[in-house]
Amino acid sequence: MLKIKEDMKSGEYKSVYLLYGEEAFLRDYYKKALTEKLLDPDLADFNYKEYTMDKPDTEDVAMFLSSYPCMSEKKVIFIKDSDIFYKCTESVREDWKSIFSDVPDYAVIIFSETNIDKRSALFKYVSEHYCVDEFPFQKEVDLINWIERYAKSKGAGISKDAAKYLIDCCGTSMYMLKNEIEKLASYCSAKKVITEEDIDICSCKMVESKVFEMLDAFLDKDAKKGGELYGALKLLKEEPIAINGAVFAKFNQLKKVLLFPKGTPASVIAREFGERDFLVKMWQRQADKTNLEKVNKILELSADTDHRIKSGLSDAWAALDVLIANII
Repeated sequence: MLKIKEDMKSGEYKSVYLLYGEEAFLRDYYKKALTEKLLDPDLADFNYKEYTMDKPDTEDVAMFLSSYPCMSEKKVIFIKDSDIFYKCTESVREDWKSIFSDVPDYAVIIFSETNIDKRSALFKYVSEHYCVDEFPFQKEVDLINWIERYAKSKGAGISKDAAKYLIDCCGTSMYMLKNEIEKLASYCSAKKVITEEDIDICSCKMVESKVFEMLDAFLDKDAKKGGELYGALKLLKEEPIAINGAVFAKFNQLKKVLLFPKGTPASVIAREFGERDFLVKMWQRQADKTNLEKVNKILELSADTDHRIKSGLSDAWAALDVLIANII
């Protein structure tokens, strides 16, 4: 069970929570649930502060922490995508260590981070003294069950096969799936059942599938086809962040295969990572066209691309162009 879930059940809370990982939907869900447990909504304006910027001002954070809650037992600071657990200067790191070592009993700091480095001093410190929970993209079986439940809550039934088809079409992002389910439930409000045919009519295929097709071309050394597909993504005005995320997802799949000796049965790898055998077999065929050194390089470049785009250090498409050039 997630540590944050255990704390909400017991009512005994840590002073710092670090929620990280690719699945933003779950990070947001648990942040909201924890905040609602800690604060009276009528007094939230006095006892809640939010930072959604890169590396918030530590002096401002410390000042908010220094004052007692207003007619409440707790006050909450929420910090999103600060990147302090990914990259920060020594002075920023020391400022945060000072804050973490002396959080008042009445305060709770919640971090929601896309990018972290488990080797960083701040990540290790918070892991040792407080609560850290990871929220990766969910396994297919868990997503299918969630899709069934969420569709039912919107007044529509959906079979497991149709739920899987929706994932194949739209990807594994729960926010994307949530939006598609709501759209489909509305479309199917009369018959109250969502079918694969309805998904074909209503849902827009995820950028992930388009990016995967492009990467397959590059892995096949077909730079012309890959370049045309990349150009099409630009013409369609797809979001660079989404394209980069799909690149990271694909190379992360290849890395899972390449971590095992060549010839390892797909069933062994699938069992290790909770994946389906047929998917691993497909990844194995693709992994034969590259190597672990290049895959690790692309994953590092992709993480850096994400950081540069989100922090405004580079033009989004320019940063993505550099990444694609290294893949070809």
